[in-house]
Amino acid sequence: MDRPTTEDDVLGALFVLTQHLTRYADDALARYGVSARQWLLLAVLVRGFPGERPTLTQAARAYGTSRQNVTQVARQLAARGLVTLEPDPADRRATRLAVTPLVARTFDTPDAAAHQRAVVATVFADLGDDDLAALDRLVGRCLGTLRAAADR
Repeated sequence: MDRPTTEDDVLGALFVLTQHLTRYADDALARYGVSARQWLLLAVLVRGFPGERPTLTQAARAYGTSRQNVTQVARQLAARGLVTLEPDPADRRATRLAVTPLVARTFDTPDAAAHQRAVVATVFADLGDDDLAALDRLVGRCLGTLRAAADR
């Protein structure tokens, strides 16, 4: 008789999935010269703050990590010319992030777009539309719970 799945089982599986997904993404993104963590910060900036220049604190909240971690990743991206870090003119204590045109030139070419679609398709190859929608809902709910807990 199979034992029922527990929250511990699912949490452990999510951590293992994260490890595998990070390694897979790192390998896939190597052609662009960025790691999965760096790519994720770029995605957060492009999708979460379109046309904006968020502060490091705002980016960290959206990214789901500390300001110090975002600063480290952002400095790596700045060294590659993919983002800029600039003092906020209204509050010199705050630093604002902005993606550079190099991001579009790197990731928005037809070849890069096709490659990225193939990478994503591989991750979700065994999921149908209903599975994908359910996963999206469940992940969204878990993220909402974690964000609320972080705000307490």
